[in-house]
Amino acid sequence: MLDFQGRLLKRAAEICGNPGALCSRLHVSEHSLRLWIDGKARLPEQVFLSAADIVLEDDLARAAQDRRARPRVVALPDSAANEESSAA
Repeated sequence: MLDFQGRLLKRAAEICGNPGALCSRLHVSEHSLRLWIDGKARLPEQVFLSAADIVLEDDLARAAQDRRARPRVVALPDSAANEESSAA
């Protein structure tokens, strides 16, 4: 969990522009943010949820700008494709 919270906070900092901007948005000190990113302390639930919202909002905004007409099609592994053709 500590590794995940570090990755989440790094991504949120990228979205905000830098760690200082993330601190301002989360209303936390830079010292606390560094401890959480480094996995030296557990992230409080409310801060975790706020950081997750930042990342999710960014992901949703990027998805809304996706200009593909159709969703991605995942290629089936060869073994799954062979099973389907033999079942037909």
